[in-house]
Amino acid sequence: MKKLSWLVGVVALLGSGAYLFVYIYRWEWHRALLVGVLFLATLVGLCTGLVVRRLNAVGDTVRATAAAPRPPGALDRLRAAPVESKPFPWLRPVDPDRTHIFIPVLLGGGFVVSGIAWLIERVAGSSAREGVEQEVATELEEIAFPATSLVPTEAELLAGDEEFGDDPALRVLLGPAATGTSP
Repeated sequence: MKKLSWLVGVVALLGSGAYLFVYIYRWEWHRALLVGVLFLATLVGLCTGLVVRRLNAVGDTVRATAAAPRPPGALDRLRAAPVESKPFPWLRPVDPDRTHIFIPVLLGGGFVVSGIAWLIERVAGSSAREGVEQEVATELEEIAFPATSLVPTEAELLAGDEEFGDDPALRVLLGPAATGTSP
């Protein structure tokens, strides 16, 4: 029965894939969408079946190894194994009279360095502000838009300025008012 199910699934996958390409070739988009959904559903079903089949095989293997007899003395060997060392050995209390100031020194040093950096930033910011605005304004004036427009206004064109009167592209750009037609 399982082989028949797999055979039907593979035939459905191949058939829907073939018809998907046929419908795309014929430009029948609605049918292609429907068959594409069927193709994806069949593909997801077959892939899910493969994953479940593999998980069942792994479960059978685990059950078979769990039922096998264990070698004697495994618990004794685990208890006799060396104990794992704790991380950060410098923080372990070796001497009860020793003070552990590693973390507080790092935190205090970070606070002091942050304060110095903030002070340097404030001094640099206040000393650079005096001439910076004037320089930026001067540089921006060089790239500013011109005071007059680059394209003549509709009023200039309608006033009959012959210089622009024969430019149909400019009249199209300016719209119906420049061409003399109403919208």
